Amino acid sequence: MAEVLAGQLSSLRGLTAGLEDALSASLCSCKPLTEDAFLSFQRIDYMRQSLRDMERMLAEFGPSFTWKPDSKISRSRLEASVDMGDSIAVLLGEPPPGLDPPAEEDDAGTPDLW
Repeated sequence: MAEVLAGQLSSLRGLTAGLEDALSASLCSCKPLTEDAFLSFQRIDYMRQSLRDMERMLAEFGPSFTWKPDSKISRSRLEASVDMGDSIAVLLGEPPPGLDPPAEEDDAGTPDLW
């Protein structure tokens, strides 16, 4: 089951990467992007990275994971299996990351791009 789920996540990640590439190519030839467009690109990139992390966790831990109460995965192994800490925050009892757009302020300044 874990292998099938990892394969599906890989397909979704590929579609997301293709969407990101296609949008980048078409939008780069147009007028300058708005702040909302940049934020949308960041969300697509975040989604692609999250899908990759889920795929890696399933591939790493799925085949050997038993649903017994005493089966555990160490925090260090879990952290080593992902690129983004946000992908495992909820599993570690941390609050999930906020993906909603930030509240608008009177003078928000320029957006931080990553």
